[in-house]
Amino acid sequence: MSALEETNSNAPSGKQAYLETSRSAVTEYDEYLGLCEVMTGDRLKKLVRKVDLRVLPQLIILYLMSYVDRTNVGNAKLFGAQKDLGMSGQDWNTALSVFFVTYALGAVPANIMLQKLGPRIWLPTMMLSVSIILVCASLQKNFAGWTAFRVLLGAVEAGVFPGCSAVLTTWYSPHEVHTRMTIFYMGASSAGAFSGLLAYAIGQLDGTWGYSGWRWIYCLEGVFSALLSIGAFFVIYDTPSKVGFLTDEEKRFVVLRHKFSAGGESGVAEKEEFSWAAAKQALTSVHVYACVLMEFTLCVVVYGVSFVLPTIIANLGYSAANAQALTAPPYVFAALVTVFSGWAADRYKQRMLSVLLPNLLALIGFVIIIVSVRYKHLPGVTLFGVFFAIGGLYPISPAVTAWTALNLAGTMKRSVGIGAMIAFSQLGGIVGSNIYLAKEAPRYPVGFGISITMLGLFGIVWPVCYYFILKRINAKRAAVAPEVVREKYTDEQLAEMGDESPLFRYST
Repeated sequence: MSALEETNSNAPSGKQAYLETSRSAVTEYDEYLGLCEVMTGDRLKKLVRKVDLRVLPQLIILYLMSYVDRTNVGNAKLFGAQKDLGMSGQDWNTALSVFFVTYALGAVPANIMLQKLGPRIWLPTMMLSVSIILVCASLQKNFAGWTAFRVLLGAVEAGVFPGCSAVLTTWYSPHEVHTRMTIFYMGASSAGAFSGLLAYAIGQLDGTWGYSGWRWIYCLEGVFSALLSIGAFFVIYDTPSKVGFLTDEEKRFVVLRHKFSAGGESGVAEKEEFSWAAAKQALTSVHVYACVLMEFTLCVVVYGVSFVLPTIIANLGYSAANAQALTAPPYVFAALVTVFSGWAADRYKQRMLSVLLPNLLALIGFVIIIVSVRYKHLPGVTLFGVFFAIGGLYPISPAVTAWTALNLAGTMKRSVGIGAMIAFSQLGGIVGSNIYLAKEAPRYPVGFGISITMLGLFGIVWPVCYYFILKRINAKRAAVAPEVVREKYTDEQLAEMGDESPLFRYST
Protein backbone atom coordinates (compact mmCIF):
# COMPACT_ATOMS: atom_id res chain seq x y z
CA MET A 1 0.00 0.00 0.00
CA SER A 2 1.90 3.07 -1.17
CA ALA A 3 0.50 6.17 0.46
CA LEU A 4 -0.54 9.23 -1.47
CA GLU A 5 0.61 11.23 1.53
CA GLU A 6 4.04 9.58 1.40
CA THR A 7 4.57 10.03 -2.34
CA ASN A 8 2.63 13.05 -3.43
CA SER A 9 5.40 14.90 -5.22
CA ASN A 10 4.09 13.68 -8.61
CA ALA A 11 0.38 14.12 -7.78
CA PRO A 12 -0.31 16.52 -10.67
CA SER A 13 1.11 14.13 -13.27
CA GLY A 14 -0.83 11.28 -11.68
CA LYS A 15 -3.98 13.41 -11.88
CA GLN A 16 -3.31 14.30 -15.50
CA ALA A 17 -2.88 10.64 -16.41
CA TYR A 18 -6.01 9.80 -14.53
CA LEU A 19 -8.05 12.30 -16.59
CA GLU A 20 -7.82 9.84 -19.46
CA THR A 21 -10.12 7.42 -17.59
CA SER A 22 -13.90 7.43 -17.28
CA ARG A 23 -15.83 10.52 -16.19
CA SER A 24 -17.17 8.95 -12.98
CA ALA A 25 -13.69 7.86 -11.91
CA VAL A 26 -12.26 11.28 -12.70
CA THR A 27 -14.90 12.96 -10.57
CA GLU A 28 -14.20 10.68 -7.63
CA TYR A 29 -10.43 11.01 -7.81
CA ASP A 30 -10.65 14.78 -8.27
CA GLU A 31 -12.90 14.85 -5.24
CA TYR A 32 -10.23 13.00 -3.27
CA LEU A 33 -7.47 15.36 -4.40
CA GLY A 34 -9.64 18.30 -3.37
CA LEU A 35 -10.31 16.76 0.04
CA CYS A 36 -6.57 16.17 0.49
CA GLU A 37 -6.04 19.91 0.10
CA VAL A 38 -8.78 20.67 2.64
CA MET A 39 -8.00 17.95 5.21
CA THR A 40 -4.59 19.18 6.29
CA GLY A 41 -3.00 20.66 9.38
CA ASP A 42 -5.32 21.01 12.37
CA ARG A 43 -8.31 19.57 10.50
CA LEU A 44 -6.44 16.36 9.74
CA LYS A 45 -5.14 16.12 13.30
CA LYS A 46 -8.66 16.58 14.62
CA LEU A 47 -9.92 13.80 12.36
CA VAL A 48 -7.17 11.42 13.44
CA ARG A 49 -7.86 12.18 17.11
CA LYS A 50 -11.54 11.36 16.58
CA VAL A 51 -10.67 7.98 15.11
CA ASP A 52 -8.06 7.33 17.79
CA LEU A 53 -10.58 7.95 20.57
CA ARG A 54 -13.53 6.13 18.99
CA VAL A 55 -11.94 3.13 17.24
CA LEU A 56 -8.67 2.19 18.95
CA PRO A 57 -9.75 1.76 22.62
CA GLN A 58 -12.39 -0.88 21.84
CA LEU A 59 -9.98 -2.91 19.73
CA ILE A 60 -7.24 -2.67 22.35
CA ILE A 61 -9.49 -3.92 25.14
CA LEU A 62 -10.91 -6.68 22.95
CA TYR A 63 -7.46 -7.96 22.01
CA LEU A 64 -6.08 -7.58 25.52
CA MET A 65 -8.70 -9.91 26.92
CA SER A 66 -8.30 -12.45 24.11
CA TYR A 67 -4.53 -12.52 24.70
CA VAL A 68 -4.76 -12.98 28.45
CA ASP A 69 -5.25 -16.75 28.18
CA ARG A 70 -2.04 -17.30 26.23
CA THR A 71 0.02 -15.46 28.82
CA ASN A 72 -1.85 -17.04 31.74
CA VAL A 73 -1.11 -20.65 30.82
CA GLY A 74 2.22 -20.35 32.59
CA ASN A 75 0.49 -18.76 35.57
CA ALA A 76 -2.08 -21.56 35.67
CA LYS A 77 0.74 -24.10 35.76
CA LEU A 78 2.29 -22.41 38.78
CA PHE A 79 -1.06 -22.58 40.57
CA GLY A 80 -1.27 -26.34 40.11
CA ALA A 81 -3.14 -26.88 36.81
CA GLN A 82 -0.79 -29.59 35.56
CA LYS A 83 -0.98 -31.52 38.84
CA ASP A 84 -4.74 -31.16 39.23
CA LEU A 85 -5.32 -32.43 35.69
CA GLY A 86 -2.94 -35.38 36.16
CA MET A 87 -0.75 -34.36 33.23
CA SER A 88 2.88 -35.15 32.59
CA GLY A 89 5.30 -32.55 31.25
CA GLN A 90 4.82 -33.88 27.72
CA ASP A 91 1.04 -33.87 28.16
CA TRP A 92 1.24 -30.20 29.12
CA ASN A 93 3.33 -29.34 26.06
CA THR A 94 0.94 -31.26 23.82
CA ALA A 95 -2.03 -29.32 25.18
CA LEU A 96 -0.15 -26.10 24.49
CA SER A 97 0.68 -27.19 20.95
CA VAL A 98 -2.81 -28.15 19.76
CA PHE A 99 -4.00 -24.61 20.39
CA PHE A 100 -1.79 -23.31 17.60
CA VAL A 101 -3.03 -25.87 15.06
CA THR A 102 -6.61 -24.60 15.14
CA TYR A 103 -5.42 -21.02 15.67
CA ALA A 104 -3.47 -21.25 12.41
CA LEU A 105 -6.28 -22.96 10.52
CA GLY A 106 -8.87 -20.45 11.69
CA ALA A 107 -7.19 -17.14 10.81
CA VAL A 108 -7.93 -16.99 7.07
CA PRO A 109 -11.57 -18.19 7.29
CA ALA A 110 -12.07 -15.72 10.15
CA ASN A 111 -10.94 -12.75 8.06
CA ILE A 112 -13.10 -13.90 5.16
CA MET A 113 -16.08 -13.92 7.55
CA LEU A 114 -15.02 -10.47 8.74
CA GLN A 115 -15.39 -9.16 5.19
CA LYS A 116 -18.83 -10.78 4.84
CA LEU A 117 -20.35 -9.93 8.25
CA GLY A 118 -18.48 -6.77 9.24
CA PRO A 119 -16.43 -6.02 12.37
CA ARG A 120 -19.39 -5.02 14.54
CA ILE A 121 -20.88 -8.52 14.44
CA TRP A 122 -17.85 -10.73 13.87
CA LEU A 123 -15.29 -9.45 16.41
CA PRO A 124 -17.58 -9.45 19.50
CA THR A 125 -18.90 -12.88 18.49
CA MET A 126 -15.37 -14.25 18.43
CA MET A 127 -14.58 -12.73 21.81
CA LEU A 128 -17.78 -14.03 23.40
CA SER A 129 -16.89 -17.51 22.17
CA VAL A 130 -13.44 -17.18 23.73
CA SER A 131 -15.03 -16.20 27.05
CA ILE A 132 -17.38 -19.19 27.12
CA ILE A 133 -14.53 -21.58 26.39
CA LEU A 134 -12.38 -20.06 29.15
CA VAL A 135 -15.12 -20.71 31.70
CA CYS A 136 -15.57 -24.27 30.43
CA ALA A 137 -11.80 -24.88 30.59
CA SER A 138 -11.79 -23.97 34.29
CA LEU A 139 -14.12 -26.92 34.96
CA GLN A 140 -12.01 -29.62 33.33
CA LYS A 141 -10.60 -32.51 35.37
CA ASN A 142 -8.28 -34.39 33.03
CA PHE A 143 -5.91 -34.15 30.09
CA ALA A 144 -8.57 -34.99 27.48
CA GLY A 145 -10.99 -32.27 28.58
CA TRP A 146 -8.29 -29.63 28.94
CA THR A 147 -6.86 -30.44 25.50
CA ALA A 148 -10.28 -30.41 23.83
CA PHE A 149 -10.98 -26.90 25.06
CA ARG A 150 -7.50 -25.77 24.01
CA VAL A 151 -8.41 -26.93 20.49
CA LEU A 152 -11.67 -24.98 20.57
CA LEU A 153 -9.98 -21.92 22.04
CA GLY A 154 -7.50 -21.77 19.16
CA ALA A 155 -10.29 -21.93 16.60
CA VAL A 156 -12.37 -19.06 18.03
CA GLU A 157 -9.45 -16.87 19.07
CA ALA A 158 -7.93 -17.05 15.58
CA GLY A 159 -10.07 -14.22 14.25
CA VAL A 160 -9.35 -11.56 16.86
CA PHE A 161 -5.84 -10.29 16.04
CA PRO A 162 -5.94 -10.54 12.21
CA GLY A 163 -9.47 -9.13 12.23
CA CYS A 164 -8.56 -6.10 14.32
CA SER A 165 -5.44 -5.51 12.20
CA ALA A 166 -7.50 -5.56 8.99
CA VAL A 167 -10.00 -3.12 10.49
CA LEU A 168 -7.25 -0.63 11.31
CA THR A 169 -6.13 -0.49 7.67
CA THR A 170 -9.58 0.82 6.66
CA TRP A 171 -9.43 3.75 9.11
CA TYR A 172 -5.86 5.01 8.78
CA SER A 173 -3.56 6.11 5.99
CA PRO A 174 -0.41 4.06 5.28
CA HIS A 175 1.81 6.49 7.15
CA GLU A 176 -0.48 6.34 10.22
CA VAL A 177 -1.32 2.66 10.39
CA HIS A 178 1.91 1.29 11.89
CA THR A 179 1.75 3.65 14.84
CA ARG A 180 -1.86 2.64 15.49
CA MET A 181 -1.06 -1.05 15.12
CA THR A 182 1.61 -0.72 17.77
CA ILE A 183 -0.77 1.12 20.09
CA PHE A 184 -3.32 -1.61 19.45
CA TYR A 185 -0.75 -4.38 19.91
CA MET A 186 0.28 -2.74 23.14
CA GLY A 187 -2.77 -4.57 24.41
CA ALA A 188 -0.78 -7.78 24.03
CA SER A 189 2.15 -6.59 26.11
CA SER A 190 -0.28 -5.01 28.56
CA ALA A 191 -1.98 -8.38 28.75
CA GLY A 192 1.30 -9.84 29.95
CA ALA A 193 1.44 -7.36 32.81
CA PHE A 194 -2.30 -7.43 33.38
CA SER A 195 -2.53 -11.22 33.42
CA GLY A 196 0.38 -11.55 35.82
CA LEU A 197 -1.11 -9.07 38.27
CA LEU A 198 -4.60 -10.48 37.80
CA ALA A 199 -3.35 -14.02 38.33
CA TYR A 200 -1.54 -12.86 41.47
CA ALA A 201 -4.77 -11.33 42.82
CA ILE A 202 -7.15 -14.11 41.79
CA GLY A 203 -4.64 -16.73 42.87
CA GLN A 204 -5.23 -15.66 46.45
CA LEU A 205 -8.59 -17.46 46.13
CA ASP A 206 -6.67 -20.75 45.91
CA GLY A 207 -8.62 -23.30 47.96
CA THR A 208 -11.77 -21.17 48.25
CA TRP A 209 -14.84 -23.44 48.01
CA GLY A 210 -12.42 -26.27 47.24
CA TYR A 211 -11.27 -24.83 43.89
CA SER A 212 -7.63 -24.36 42.92
CA GLY A 213 -6.32 -20.90 42.08
CA TRP A 214 -5.93 -21.69 38.39
CA ARG A 215 -9.63 -22.54 38.11
CA TRP A 216 -10.58 -19.20 39.63
CA ILE A 217 -8.23 -17.45 37.18
CA TYR A 218 -9.87 -18.98 34.11
CA CYS A 219 -13.43 -18.74 35.38
CA LEU A 220 -13.35 -15.11 36.53
CA GLU A 221 -11.41 -13.92 33.50
CA GLY A 222 -13.90 -15.71 31.25
CA VAL A 223 -16.88 -14.08 32.94
CA PHE A 224 -15.25 -10.64 32.75
CA SER A 225 -14.43 -11.15 29.05
CA ALA A 226 -18.01 -12.19 28.34
CA LEU A 227 -19.36 -8.97 29.83
CA LEU A 228 -16.93 -6.94 27.70
CA SER A 229 -17.89 -8.92 24.59
CA ILE A 230 -21.57 -8.15 25.05
CA GLY A 231 -20.75 -4.45 25.41
CA ALA A 232 -18.58 -4.66 22.28
CA PHE A 233 -21.64 -5.32 20.09
CA PHE A 234 -22.69 -1.73 20.81
CA VAL A 235 -19.32 0.08 20.57
CA ILE A 236 -17.43 -1.60 17.70
CA TYR A 237 -17.80 0.29 14.41
CA ASP A 238 -18.20 -1.31 10.99
CA THR A 239 -16.79 1.08 8.37
CA PRO A 240 -16.03 4.82 8.24
CA SER A 241 -19.06 5.45 6.01
CA LYS A 242 -21.48 4.14 8.66
CA VAL A 243 -20.42 6.10 11.77
CA GLY A 244 -22.03 9.14 13.32
CA PHE A 245 -19.03 10.74 14.98
CA LEU A 246 -17.54 11.96 11.66
CA THR A 247 -18.91 14.75 9.48
CA ASP A 248 -19.99 13.88 5.94
CA GLU A 249 -16.83 15.47 4.59
CA GLU A 250 -14.63 13.51 7.00
CA LYS A 251 -16.39 10.25 6.13
CA ARG A 252 -15.88 10.85 2.44
CA PHE A 253 -12.21 11.69 2.93
CA VAL A 254 -11.48 8.54 4.97
CA VAL A 255 -13.36 6.33 2.51
CA LEU A 256 -11.63 7.81 -0.57
CA ARG A 257 -8.23 7.84 1.12
CA HIS A 258 -8.54 4.11 1.73
CA LYS A 259 -9.75 3.54 -1.82
CA PHE A 260 -6.93 5.41 -3.55
CA SER A 261 -4.03 4.88 -1.13
CA ALA A 262 -2.75 1.73 -2.87
CA GLY A 263 -2.44 3.54 -6.19
CA GLY A 264 -0.33 6.35 -4.78
CA GLU A 265 -0.12 9.27 -7.17
CA SER A 266 -1.37 7.13 -10.07
CA GLY A 267 -5.05 7.62 -9.17
CA VAL A 268 -5.85 3.91 -9.54
CA ALA A 269 -8.63 2.93 -7.15
CA GLU A 270 -8.17 -0.06 -4.88
CA LYS A 271 -10.42 -3.08 -5.37
CA GLU A 272 -12.76 -3.16 -2.38
CA GLU A 273 -15.32 -5.80 -3.35
CA PHE A 274 -15.52 -9.26 -1.79
CA SER A 275 -13.57 -11.53 -4.15
CA TRP A 276 -12.45 -15.15 -3.97
CA ALA A 277 -9.88 -14.39 -6.67
CA ALA A 278 -8.28 -11.75 -4.41
CA ALA A 279 -8.23 -14.27 -1.57
CA LYS A 280 -6.39 -16.72 -3.81
CA GLN A 281 -3.89 -14.01 -4.79
CA ALA A 282 -3.19 -13.35 -1.12
CA LEU A 283 -2.53 -17.03 -0.41
CA THR A 284 -0.01 -17.18 -3.27
CA SER A 285 1.70 -13.82 -2.63
CA VAL A 286 5.44 -14.10 -2.09
CA HIS A 287 5.29 -11.07 0.21
CA VAL A 288 3.01 -12.89 2.64
CA TYR A 289 5.52 -15.70 2.98
CA ALA A 290 8.46 -13.32 3.19
CA CYS A 291 6.87 -11.85 6.30
CA VAL A 292 5.85 -15.29 7.58
CA LEU A 293 9.53 -16.10 8.16
CA MET A 294 9.85 -13.12 10.51
CA GLU A 295 6.54 -13.66 12.30
CA PHE A 296 7.06 -17.44 12.61
CA THR A 297 10.34 -16.77 14.38
CA LEU A 298 8.64 -14.35 16.72
CA CYS A 299 5.93 -16.91 17.56
CA VAL A 300 8.48 -19.60 18.34
CA VAL A 301 10.35 -17.27 20.67
CA VAL A 302 7.60 -15.24 22.32
CA TYR A 303 5.24 -18.12 23.09
CA GLY A 304 8.06 -20.30 24.34
CA VAL A 305 9.40 -17.69 26.71
CA SER A 306 5.95 -16.57 27.91
CA PHE A 307 5.16 -20.14 28.95
CA VAL A 308 8.32 -20.47 31.06
CA LEU A 309 8.88 -16.89 32.21
CA PRO A 310 7.11 -17.33 35.58
CA THR A 311 9.12 -20.54 36.12
CA ILE A 312 12.40 -18.78 35.27
CA ILE A 313 11.69 -16.04 37.78
CA ALA A 314 10.50 -18.55 40.41
CA ASN A 315 13.80 -20.45 40.01
CA LEU A 316 15.63 -17.29 41.03
CA GLY A 317 14.27 -17.88 44.52
CA TYR A 318 10.92 -16.08 44.45
CA SER A 319 7.64 -17.60 45.61
CA ALA A 320 5.01 -18.51 43.03
CA ALA A 321 2.92 -15.46 43.95
CA ASN A 322 5.87 -13.07 43.79
CA ALA A 323 7.03 -14.65 40.52
CA GLN A 324 3.61 -13.80 39.07
CA ALA A 325 3.95 -10.17 40.14
CA LEU A 326 7.53 -9.88 38.82
CA THR A 327 6.46 -10.89 35.30
CA ALA A 328 4.49 -7.64 35.01
CA PRO A 329 7.25 -4.94 34.79
CA PRO A 330 8.95 -6.41 31.66
CA TYR A 331 5.61 -6.31 29.83
CA VAL A 332 5.06 -2.68 30.84
CA PHE A 333 8.50 -1.88 29.43
CA ALA A 334 7.56 -3.83 26.27
CA ALA A 335 4.44 -1.69 25.85
CA LEU A 336 6.51 1.49 25.89
CA VAL A 337 9.07 0.11 23.43
CA THR A 338 6.27 -1.08 21.14
CA VAL A 339 4.63 2.34 20.92
CA PHE A 340 7.94 4.11 20.35
CA SER A 341 8.90 1.62 17.63
CA GLY A 342 5.66 2.20 15.74
CA TRP A 343 5.92 5.97 16.01
CA ALA A 344 9.53 5.92 14.75
CA ALA A 345 8.63 3.60 11.83
CA ASP A 346 5.89 5.97 10.60
CA ARG A 347 7.89 9.10 11.37
CA TYR A 348 10.97 7.99 9.41
CA LYS A 349 9.18 5.57 7.03
CA GLN A 350 11.50 2.71 7.89
CA ARG A 351 9.79 -0.70 7.92
CA MET A 352 12.88 -2.88 7.87
CA LEU A 353 14.56 -1.19 10.84
CA SER A 354 11.36 -1.50 12.87
CA VAL A 355 11.78 -5.27 12.56
CA LEU A 356 15.55 -5.59 12.76
CA LEU A 357 16.30 -3.41 15.80
CA PRO A 358 13.75 -5.01 18.18
CA ASN A 359 14.98 -8.46 17.13
CA LEU A 360 18.51 -7.37 17.97
CA LEU A 361 17.38 -6.13 21.38
CA ALA A 362 15.62 -9.45 22.08
CA LEU A 363 18.66 -11.46 21.00
CA ILE A 364 20.87 -9.52 23.43
CA GLY A 365 18.32 -10.18 26.17
CA PHE A 366 18.31 -13.92 25.57
CA VAL A 367 22.09 -14.08 25.62
CA ILE A 368 22.08 -12.29 29.01
CA ILE A 369 19.45 -14.69 30.39
CA ILE A 370 21.13 -17.92 29.28
CA VAL A 371 24.46 -16.78 30.74
CA SER A 372 23.16 -15.44 34.07
CA VAL A 373 20.17 -17.65 34.94
CA ARG A 374 22.38 -20.35 36.47
CA TYR A 375 23.60 -17.85 39.10
CA LYS A 376 20.77 -17.42 41.62
CA HIS A 377 22.74 -14.74 43.45
CA LEU A 378 22.49 -12.52 40.36
CA PRO A 379 18.71 -12.25 39.91
CA GLY A 380 18.99 -8.60 38.87
CA VAL A 381 21.12 -9.48 35.84
CA THR A 382 18.66 -12.15 34.71
CA LEU A 383 15.73 -9.78 35.16
CA PHE A 384 17.64 -7.18 33.14
CA GLY A 385 17.91 -9.73 30.32
CA VAL A 386 14.20 -10.49 30.63
CA PHE A 387 13.44 -6.76 30.16
CA PHE A 388 15.52 -6.72 26.96
CA ALA A 389 14.03 -9.96 25.65
CA ILE A 390 10.37 -9.07 26.25
CA GLY A 391 10.91 -5.43 25.26
CA GLY A 392 12.45 -6.52 21.96
CA LEU A 393 9.91 -9.20 21.10
CA TYR A 394 6.65 -7.30 21.38
CA PRO A 395 7.28 -4.52 18.81
CA ILE A 396 7.97 -7.13 16.10
CA SER A 397 4.46 -8.44 15.42
CA PRO A 398 2.85 -5.04 14.70
CA ALA A 399 5.87 -4.12 12.60
CA VAL A 400 5.62 -7.28 10.49
CA THR A 401 1.83 -7.01 10.27
CA ALA A 402 2.08 -3.38 9.11
CA TRP A 403 4.78 -4.30 6.58
CA THR A 404 2.53 -7.05 5.22
CA ALA A 405 -0.49 -4.73 5.02
CA LEU A 406 1.44 -1.96 3.30
CA ASN A 407 2.72 -4.31 0.62
CA LEU A 408 -0.64 -5.86 -0.31
CA ALA A 409 -3.15 -3.86 -2.37
CA GLY A 410 -6.86 -4.55 -2.48
CA THR A 411 -9.10 -4.69 0.59
CA MET A 412 -9.88 -8.39 0.28
CA LYS A 413 -6.34 -9.37 -0.63
CA ARG A 414 -4.93 -7.37 2.27
CA SER A 415 -7.40 -8.81 4.78
CA VAL A 416 -6.80 -12.41 3.71
CA GLY A 417 -3.06 -11.78 3.39
CA ILE A 418 -2.84 -10.55 6.97
CA GLY A 419 -4.84 -13.58 8.08
CA ALA A 420 -2.63 -15.96 6.09
CA MET A 421 0.58 -14.41 7.39
CA ILE A 422 -0.61 -14.72 10.97
CA ALA A 423 -2.06 -18.21 10.38
CA PHE A 424 1.14 -19.77 9.05
CA SER A 425 3.24 -17.90 11.60
CA GLN A 426 1.22 -19.17 14.54
CA LEU A 427 2.44 -22.68 13.81
CA GLY A 428 5.63 -21.40 15.42
CA GLY A 429 3.74 -21.65 18.69
CA ILE A 430 3.89 -25.43 18.33
CA VAL A 431 7.66 -25.25 18.18
CA GLY A 432 7.82 -22.73 21.04
CA SER A 433 5.64 -24.97 23.20
CA ASN A 434 8.07 -27.86 22.94
CA ILE A 435 11.59 -26.45 22.99
CA TYR A 436 11.65 -25.35 26.63
CA LEU A 437 11.97 -28.76 28.30
CA ALA A 438 11.11 -29.06 32.00
CA LYS A 439 14.13 -31.26 32.68
CA GLU A 440 16.44 -28.47 31.45
CA ALA A 441 15.13 -25.78 33.82
CA PRO A 442 16.26 -23.16 34.67
CA ARG A 443 18.88 -22.80 31.89
CA TYR A 444 16.79 -24.28 29.06
CA PRO A 445 19.80 -24.58 26.69
CA VAL A 446 17.72 -26.07 23.85
CA GLY A 447 14.95 -23.49 24.15
CA PHE A 448 17.24 -20.48 24.38
CA GLY A 449 19.65 -21.90 21.78
CA ILE A 450 16.90 -22.32 19.17
CA SER A 451 15.46 -18.90 20.01
CA ILE A 452 18.80 -17.12 19.64
CA THR A 453 19.59 -18.88 16.34
CA MET A 454 16.22 -18.07 14.80
CA LEU A 455 16.35 -14.45 15.95
CA GLY A 456 19.71 -14.07 14.26
CA LEU A 457 18.75 -15.72 10.96
CA PHE A 458 15.16 -14.65 10.39
CA GLY A 459 14.92 -11.65 12.70
CA ILE A 460 18.09 -9.84 11.66
CA VAL A 461 19.56 -11.30 8.45
CA TRP A 462 16.34 -11.99 6.50
CA PRO A 463 14.69 -8.54 6.97
CA VAL A 464 17.80 -6.95 5.46
CA CYS A 465 17.66 -9.34 2.48
CA TYR A 466 13.94 -8.66 1.98
CA TYR A 467 14.59 -4.91 2.14
CA PHE A 468 17.02 -5.08 -0.79
CA ILE A 469 14.66 -7.31 -2.77
CA LEU A 470 11.90 -4.70 -2.44
CA LYS A 471 14.28 -1.88 -3.33
CA ARG A 472 15.27 -3.71 -6.52
CA ILE A 473 11.63 -4.29 -7.53
CA ASN A 474 10.79 -0.62 -6.92
CA ALA A 475 13.79 0.50 -8.97
CA LYS A 476 12.75 -1.66 -11.93
CA ARG A 477 9.20 -0.31 -11.81
CA ALA A 478 10.38 3.29 -11.50
CA ALA A 479 12.43 2.84 -14.67
CA VAL A 480 9.21 2.44 -16.68
CA ALA A 481 7.34 5.70 -17.32
CA PRO A 482 3.70 5.79 -16.07
CA GLU A 483 2.56 6.78 -19.56
CA VAL A 484 4.03 3.57 -20.96
CA VAL A 485 2.23 1.52 -18.31
CA ARG A 486 -1.10 3.21 -19.05
CA GLU A 487 -0.74 2.57 -22.76
CA LYS A 488 -0.48 -1.13 -21.99
CA TYR A 489 -3.06 -1.52 -19.20
CA THR A 490 -6.44 -0.03 -18.33
CA ASP A 491 -7.20 1.28 -14.86
CA GLU A 492 -9.40 -1.74 -14.26
CA GLN A 493 -6.52 -4.08 -15.07
CA LEU A 494 -4.14 -2.12 -12.84
CA ALA A 495 -6.64 -2.27 -9.98
CA GLU A 496 -7.00 -6.03 -10.47
CA MET A 497 -3.20 -6.40 -10.29
CA GLY A 498 -3.08 -4.69 -6.90
CA ASP A 499 0.48 -4.64 -5.56
CA GLU A 500 1.67 -6.46 -8.69
CA SER A 501 0.83 -3.35 -10.73
CA PRO A 502 3.86 -1.61 -12.32
CA LEU A 503 2.60 1.61 -10.70
CA PHE A 504 2.68 0.16 -7.18
CA ARG A 505 5.69 0.86 -4.93
CA TYR A 506 6.55 -1.39 -2.01
CA SER A 507 7.22 0.03 1.44
CA THR A 508 10.73 -0.65 2.63
